[in-house]
Amino acid sequence: MATSVSSSTSATTTSTTPAVPAALVTAASVAAQNRTNAQKLITALGTDSGVDVASLAQNLVDAERVPKANAINAKITKNESRISGYSAIAYVATGVQNALNALKDERNFSSSIASVDNPATVTATAGPTATEGSHALTIRQLAKPQRSVFGAGQVDGFSSSTNAISGLTAGSLSLSYSYAGKTGTQTIAATNPTDIVKEINGNSPVTGVKAQLVFTGTDYKIVLSGKTGSANSFSLTDSTTSVVNVAAAQQSSTDALFDIDGVSYTRSSNQVGDALTGVTLNFKALSAKDSNGNFVSNAIDLTRDNSGLMAKVQDVVTAYNEAMSMLNVLSDPKSTVDTYGGALVGDSMVRTVREQLRNLMFTDSSAALSTSSIKSVRDLGISVDMTGTMTLDNAKLTDAFTNHFDEVVTAMTGNMNDLGEYSTAPAGIAGDASRALTKLLKTSGPIKSLSTNVTAQNTKYQEDLTNLQTRMDALLVRYQKQFAKMDSLVGSNNSLKASLKSTFDGMSKNNG
Repeated sequence: MATSVSSSTSATTTSTTPAVPAALVTAASVAAQNRTNAQKLITALGTDSGVDVASLAQNLVDAERVPKANAINAKITKNESRISGYSAIAYVATGVQNALNALKDERNFSSSIASVDNPATVTATAGPTATEGSHALTIRQLAKPQRSVFGAGQVDGFSSSTNAISGLTAGSLSLSYSYAGKTGTQTIAATNPTDIVKEINGNSPVTGVKAQLVFTGTDYKIVLSGKTGSANSFSLTDSTTSVVNVAAAQQSSTDALFDIDGVSYTRSSNQVGDALTGVTLNFKALSAKDSNGNFVSNAIDLTRDNSGLMAKVQDVVTAYNEAMSMLNVLSDPKSTVDTYGGALVGDSMVRTVREQLRNLMFTDSSAALSTSSIKSVRDLGISVDMTGTMTLDNAKLTDAFTNHFDEVVTAMTGNMNDLGEYSTAPAGIAGDASRALTKLLKTSGPIKSLSTNVTAQNTKYQEDLTNLQTRMDALLVRYQKQFAKMDSLVGSNNSLKASLKSTFDGMSKNNG
């Protein structure tokens, strides 16, 4: 009868308590399982059925471990979201700073566009230090490299590109050179045209001479070319039988000779970047001559690049809006944006950065004069609409650059360059804002400090998980020992019961 009750209990348990996946174990399900195992134990004390003491011990441990581990893991997950949120703030704030950096120095506003009246003669490229103005250029001579053609004679070339040149011995051919202020001689061991070319080219960085093997249709010739400039020259000589000779007229190396605004210049290259401040000139041909044979100058005009400056202002507007959009995502508890949505709900850093960006952008310039027409970004056409989105009025910005350019530069930069983080000099709207953002974003700044502190918390929480697991492992061992003894005791009782029953049954038979 007892056996029947035990089996029924077991069957009932199996049919009404479905298996729960380990990943979804909750404190409630663990407690329910423990009650079931406890009932098995109670039943077993009166029967001869076994008890799964290992499962019972594990469930009791899980009942204590799971809620605590879940609480710690929840804290870790929340902190990981916060760390991602702080990284997102740093990223968008850096974007704003980078946009402002393009407008924070006085030199940023000196960019010009260069144009020439005859691009077939010269081209000009303006750099950041070029200034507005018009200049007269006359090109009287182009820089040329020395060029020489060598063959077996003054007319004939070599009959083969790979066969040794008849009469030429290894080391008898030498290349003398003058290049980059140095002179020297390269002894050539090769004796056939192909290898001679390879050997010369292999030492070209030293000699400044490059070789080329050409096929004329009837024979092969070696063409040597040096660098432009009269100081760069070379000669190829055969010290023995003179079987390698100049086969065509040479082109001598020359310097570029030119005048800018009446000042004469000499340069070794046709690309000149140090004659007209901030402008790189590339000479292509001589200046034209008038009917009297006199050179006619070419005009080079440098005008301010307002379109480039306007694009930089638009970059600031775009970066600001992207930053505000991200701050809204981070602080919105209903946001569905992956990773960042709601990551910093209620975090004061979001509010701090949002207010700081607004103040930095819309505070009057620290450098603008009281009489200036340009005191803030509003005077450049920048405003914020009802939704908090920054907008730019291009017509107003164009008017500011066209009619109040110097005031714009002062308002944005304080007419300063390269002011450091600790400078107290008025740096204008862009300069002051960039300096403030440097303090916000640096390693010891508030954003990085918060991220570091939260990371340290997670390290501590990971240690808590490890310690919890250590305690639970010890508890499991203790439970296993206790239940093993209990199981042994139940087994002993069942053996005693069976022995007594056998004895009593024997006595009954004897008495019968």
